[in-house]
This record gives sequence, structure tokens and C-alpha cells, in this order.
Amino acid sequence: MALDKEMVTRTLAENQNQFITVKFLTKDDEVRVYNGRMNVIKGLKGNERGKIAAAALKAHGYVTLKTSEGYKCFKMDKVLAFKAGGRHVFGLGDEIV
Repeated sequence: MALDKEMVTRTLAENQNQFITVKFLTKDDEVRVYNGRMNVIKGLKGNERGKIAAAALKAHGYVTLKTSEGYKCFKMDKVLAFKAGGRHVFGLGDEIV
């Protein structure tokens, strides 16, 4: 079961520009784990199309991460567990090992 969206939003807002590990559900209910840094813009294309795409993702509740494989995103209301700023927040049975 996903964590409360407001709690996830507040906790991640306190840890901007830091590394996080997040476990979440995709659209197809597949469990994924990403480890990356939030709010990194180095490497993003500065053209108008990139700015529009980034704004659209944010408007629809997505958070972007810079991972070792590139930029990835997840939706706030699908988060099962996360580690950020020394805190480990998880629901029943969804601990990140």
C-alpha cells in the first residue's frame, strides 16, 4: 500500500538536492527502486521542449531523479518506501533493504 502523498511530499521537500532511494509502483503495478539525486538540472537540454516537458511532469505529480542510468521519474502517490536525509520511511512489508 502506498504511503500518504502529503507526508512523502513534505519529507522530500526537506531533502531537496540530496540523494534518495525510493521504492514505488509503476503504472502497471510493477515495483521499482531508484537511487538518485533530486533537482539536478546538469545535463538537461535547455531548449523550450525540455522546459515544457519538465513543467508538465511536475504539474502531474512526478518527481525527477538523476540516476546513474540517466533521468528517471516517479509519481508521489505511488511511493511505497524511501530513504532520504537519514530517514527510512516505509509501509508494512515495503522496507528498502
